[in-house]
Amino acid sequence: MLSLTKPTSDDIARFLHQQSKLDFSYPDVGGTEREVLPSGYDHNRVEEEIGYRACDFQAARSAMLAWKHFDVGWAEALPTTTSIREGEHIAICARVPGVWALAACRIIDVFDEDSPSSNRFGYSFGTLPGHPEQGEERFEILCGADNIVTYRITAFFRPNYLSARLAWPYFRYRFNQFRRQSTDAMRCCVQSSTALKIDSMGSLPWSHRFITMQTDSHHRLSQRPK
Repeated sequence: MLSLTKPTSDDIARFLHQQSKLDFSYPDVGGTEREVLPSGYDHNRVEEEIGYRACDFQAARSAMLAWKHFDVGWAEALPTTTSIREGEHIAICARVPGVWALAACRIIDVFDEDSPSSNRFGYSFGTLPGHPEQGEERFEILCGADNIVTYRITAFFRPNYLSARLAWPYFRYRFNQFRRQSTDAMRCCVQSSTALKIDSMGSLPWSHRFITMQTDSHHRLSQRPK
């Protein structure tokens, strides 16, 4: 759906209600779970370190639950109160040259794994007919035995209708740009959470502050390029 003005919350609610009655716009539902992505689509994978240890994993998890990974300046996921739960619908509102675009996706699966050696949280969603592309994206946060927190996006996509096909070089660029910017947004959320914890140290005894600062310094050194 295209509009000269930014869609209101009522516009989004009506759009999602209409789209929720429709099936996925592509046949390969669940394809991002496979090691080899479906053929006939463009593929894109992004994976970067965004933090360290369980506290950063939890900060990233909280950010994803609030849809902060879509805070890239020109796009957002709405409404942000939408639960990350199988079967839920979410609208993606994006500013493209001259117009606002509204697209809809349905959450396919959600995973929340916690074990002594690793943590993993995320979900995948697929496009509905009102989306300019056909395909699927998987967003994951991982923390392994090395305590490094990683953010990973896996996607396969192709144009959904003629106008998107004609402008596909631009759309493909923007979709891939979003994934890089999403990584920056998640890293920023983690860093902001860490900064708040450091600010709160003012109320701690000095002995506790020293232990925390020492741990943080060790983390920063471990993150330096070798």
